[in-house]
Amino acid sequence: LLGCYFGLLWDKNSLADNLGGSTTHDSITDLKERLAKFMQVSKEIMGLEGAGAQLKEEAFISICDLLIVFGHCGEANGQTPLKPLAFKPDEGMGVLLNIFIQDHVFIEDEDEDIDDHQKIEELHKRRNFLACYCKLVVYNVLPTKSAADVLKHYVTFYNDYGDIIKATLGKARENNKTNCAKTMIQSLIYKFNELQQEVAGIDRGSEDFHAIKELAKRFALSFGLDALKNRDAVASLHREGILVAVNPLENPEDPAGAPPNLAFLEILTEFTGKLLKQDKKVVLGYLDKRVAGGVPNSRGDDWAPLNMYRNSLVHGEGDEGRSGAGHQAKRQYNRKRRRSGSDEDDDPDDEDFRM
Repeated sequence: LLGCYFGLLWDKNSLADNLGGSTTHDSITDLKERLAKFMQVSKEIMGLEGAGAQLKEEAFISICDLLIVFGHCGEANGQTPLKPLAFKPDEGMGVLLNIFIQDHVFIEDEDEDIDDHQKIEELHKRRNFLACYCKLVVYNVLPTKSAADVLKHYVTFYNDYGDIIKATLGKARENNKTNCAKTMIQSLIYKFNELQQEVAGIDRGSEDFHAIKELAKRFALSFGLDALKNRDAVASLHREGILVAVNPLENPEDPAGAPPNLAFLEILTEFTGKLLKQDKKVVLGYLDKRVAGGVPNSRGDDWAPLNMYRNSLVHGEGDEGRSGAGHQAKRQYNRKRRRSGSDEDDDPDDEDFRM
């Protein structure tokens, strides 16, 4: 496997060095076909239960490295003829790589018999796996959202991989602030859904729920102090969070109770401080429209996250922060044109959320 891997790298380098000379269309086509076959075989090895651990690891490293080399092939100055070699991973390959990371990197050491030297070597290997995967996100080979399953481990595995995840977060923000913010909120959604599946109902006083809030706090701190620079990104984060919290709106187990995901608003509260004052009004109006009239008559504990989130939005706004002013601010900000994102989903009610 490694022999084929190095052969592909060598041939690509040879073609690049001989552009305008011995490099022909046929030689480029031949390399393209061999690359596609190698990637397919490597995918099959990674998904094969009977394949040995070392072979799977070699297949993973090979795929990641070749995606970096061939992912943007032909885009450099003077290398346009090599553009047919550009290899873009399909969704299945992205899923396979993510599964490998979850199974081989984010795991706890349970073997007490291995010595410290072996533990250090094992950690170094896992860090290399993670760095290979994160590079694919940083260099836009995989979409930014592919990092969501990595970011969700930021706090839990901070001592082992915190520096790698932090660097990935920073580079992803440089690439696209809005997509990075959406990836942050997606990682929090993953953690929230996992907690829901583990327990019958969300206990907002539990350690696991507190850990999700701590993760949200870390993400919020990463935005820095320049709220204006991150305005669109933070606003999109709140929009996505509200949609999760109020869908579904009806609680099948208690028709008079709060929406089953409403506790997510308490997590979202960690990001309220990153909103501009005027944007808090827009978010408040969007929230009130989504929960059909704002604060319910019921003051039960299951509605507490809504009250908490609402209070964080109206804090310091006085009477202007009530729902009516929120709608007034919406009309004012509708006149401003929102910058478009590269892969943002359109929502029929987006007109209520324009900054």
